[in-house]
Amino acid sequence: MNKKIIIDANFPSETRVVLLGQSNNIEDIEFQTTVRQQNKGNIYLAKVTRIEPSLQAVFIEYGMDKSGFLPFSEIHPNYYNLPTSERNFPVNAFPEIALSNITVEDDKEKPAAIYDSLVDSEEIDLKTIEDLVESKFQSELNLEAADDIEMIQSGTPESNIPQYKQYKVQEVIRKNQILLVQVTKEERGNKCAAFTTYISLAGKYCVLMPNKGSQNGISRKISNGEERKRLKDILNKIVSGDKNAYSVIVRTAGRGSSTLDLKKDYNYLARLWNKIRKSTIKFPAPCFIHEEDSIIRKTIRDMCDHNVKEVVIQGQDGYEDASKFMQDLLPSELVKLKEHKSKTPIFTKFQVEEQLVKLYQPVVTLPSGGYIVINPTEALIAIDVNSGKSTSEQNIEETALKTNLEAAKEVAKQVKLRDLSGLIVVDFIDMSEAKNRKIIERSFKEFLSRDRARIQTGNISQFGLLEFSRQRLRSSFLETNSAICSHCNGKGVIRASDANAMLILRTIENEIFEERIDVINVFTNIVSVLYLLNNKRAEIKFIEEKYNIKLNFYSDPNATSDSYSIEKVKLFKKNNNNFNSVKPVIQNHNADYTEEELKKEQLRKNKHKWKTANNSNNVANEVKDKSLEAEESVEQTVSVVEEVQVVESNAGLEEAQAAPKKTKRRYRNKTSNKKCPSNTVEDTEKNAES
Repeated sequence: MNKKIIIDANFPSETRVVLLGQSNNIEDIEFQTTVRQQNKGNIYLAKVTRIEPSLQAVFIEYGMDKSGFLPFSEIHPNYYNLPTSERNFPVNAFPEIALSNITVEDDKEKPAAIYDSLVDSEEIDLKTIEDLVESKFQSELNLEAADDIEMIQSGTPESNIPQYKQYKVQEVIRKNQILLVQVTKEERGNKCAAFTTYISLAGKYCVLMPNKGSQNGISRKISNGEERKRLKDILNKIVSGDKNAYSVIVRTAGRGSSTLDLKKDYNYLARLWNKIRKSTIKFPAPCFIHEEDSIIRKTIRDMCDHNVKEVVIQGQDGYEDASKFMQDLLPSELVKLKEHKSKTPIFTKFQVEEQLVKLYQPVVTLPSGGYIVINPTEALIAIDVNSGKSTSEQNIEETALKTNLEAAKEVAKQVKLRDLSGLIVVDFIDMSEAKNRKIIERSFKEFLSRDRARIQTGNISQFGLLEFSRQRLRSSFLETNSAICSHCNGKGVIRASDANAMLILRTIENEIFEERIDVINVFTNIVSVLYLLNNKRAEIKFIEEKYNIKLNFYSDPNATSDSYSIEKVKLFKKNNNNFNSVKPVIQNHNADYTEEELKKEQLRKNKHKWKTANNSNNVANEVKDKSLEAEESVEQTVSVVEEVQVVESNAGLEEAQAAPKKTKRRYRNKTSNKKCPSNTVEDTEKNAES
């Protein structure tokens, strides 16, 4: 098949890759942005920060103050802190769960693409499908039974259970211990990234697993027995010549590869691992050790095979990176590499942009007139199949069968393009014949077989539902390229205008019932305001007359479609020229004064209280208005006291006591002359003290 790989690397901030099939239809898509970097596959030198016995896991710090989750099952036994007497058990005695999930040692043959012609064709022939299913039905049942026996035999029988202690994470792992880890799952929301200590390095034809011991394997998708035997012999020859004896798994792309290709790929990965191992000695933990290949290199490594006719790249830097990588790893494929130098955008030239825009839409049309609707939810992804305008068949059963076949092919394509993962439920059109349901099941499984993700499928239930689960490889297309709507907050719907208007009126009535209010101001969007004033006049008037209240509606440009705010106003009314205002029980008049104002207020109050003593008639005179003059008067009074106290000592005690008496008599005799009275010593002292 003549496929094309189109790479748009014109902008440094974003790189997009698509795999085009017949008629330039998108079969796969990859994209990478600088805003959302993908960490899956990266290798870090991490440090254990916390051990959780309840989870049997540890939390690690791997750089940039980020924490990761590492299950105990993903910690290699070489990291266990064991007593000396228990350190000699074989490494391969530990169950290799991760390895058994992706490899298999079996020479039994599987059918190698029963429906290849069906998957690649644009139109679906019902008769061809029926013949293929009936001819392969019995053989597939036998193969499925063989797979079940294989899984049982590949397990760990009781006779092979290693005799070693079953450790717990808190017993063998210590805090601040250094681990070399690799990201297996990206961060998602509040969940931190997941890690493993079983490092794997992917090449073009094989995967190197340096700390798995010598456990070689072959991909399940290579089903031919002779081919599997040939690849197994090549692996044994390559590994036996290497003193390190790393584990190697042959990928699906290794089907038909020569000994030289596998040997070259193995040596490339071995050199990469040695480079990583040396880097762990140079830098302290936590630190970043190895970055997974860029999206351009991964695309060439994983997608470029004998079916790809050419690789076209727009962008000078991207082209040079791809050229260098292909010279090192795939020199024979270098002739397929081309640079797009036209001014026309590369995705526009190959009609790719129009197809990418459709990935944002939930509805996908089918060739016969039907359509499918994709609805992601929190628990699962629901896909509904509808016949629509499909009327080409003679009866309902044939129409349902053809529409379901088209839907099965399109669903397999859409889950791959949109990166849908988790539990997915497809609601096919009901079919009465069991044979037709079996056709849909077999066809759907074959359509999904070309997906890189691990997929488990079920059968069509009595309600017409087919359930299947898909491995999460990365974030979905919508998660990466969309944001939550600011109007509906991600709900996808808003309240209708009438429902929103009635909700506002009911809220107003509840507020009036709870508290006596005179005026209510409502702030909402312009659409709701116009709807209330044009369609709810009677209800507004009813509330105003019933509760003797005034309603005002204002437009708020910041309000969303179904949001509003209410302001309550209470007016003070006069009754017999007296305000009916509530007075506090305790009034603190000084609370409103500043410190400076309090001093001025105190001077004003003391203005009428200051008095001077009159020795003749004891009459009090008012203090002068200005505070400065009052202070001068006090100073004069104090000076009289000082003069009396500083009488010379040679005058004797009697003279000192007689002096103020004479002064007192003198001022008393002169009162008739209306002179300013003078104070005695005693009066002066009292005045000074006040």
